[in-house]
Amino acid sequence: MKHMKKYILLLVVFAFSACRTSKLHTESYHKQDILVGYGSRADLNKIPYKNWFEKNYRSYPADSSTIERLKKHINNFDFKVVMGTWCPDSRKQVPVLFAVLDVAGYTHKQIPILFVPRKYKNYRVAKPFGLKRVPTIIVYQSGKEIGRIIEYPMESLEKDLLKIISGKGYKHELDK
Repeated sequence: MKHMKKYILLLVVFAFSACRTSKLHTESYHKQDILVGYGSRADLNKIPYKNWFEKNYRSYPADSSTIERLKKHINNFDFKVVMGTWCPDSRKQVPVLFAVLDVAGYTHKQIPILFVPRKYKNYRVAKPFGLKRVPTIIVYQSGKEIGRIIEYPMESLEKDLLKIISGKGYKHELDK
């Protein structure tokens, strides 16, 4: 009986951990490969995603005065990104996020990205994030969420990030 309880407990722990992770893979959506599961920026530097990522990354005209203000505190925060490689807003905003963070001198090695399928509201791995739309850029301080940008910035990505990290009461209009 003791061995059975240990076996059941081990099975429950394994099942729970399997539900919390999602191995990165591709799925087909409108005859295009989309990424699904946990990944990183490196996955966006691969064809076919690299084409739109590099274009939007390189073409963003960051506001240098806002970037200078971000530089002072940006490394005190962590980020998570939930996006769809099928989504036009994700294809635009996520490269801009990385452009802003790079120019601001963000030094953290990895920003986790959860790539979601088209029907992401039914995707079990995404449910804990309470998504309304994608992309969703979540900002954390000391492990606690302090703000999120949903689908698009209210002003600009760097200005919205500055409001979040400076504690100026930022709340996105879609975060109701």
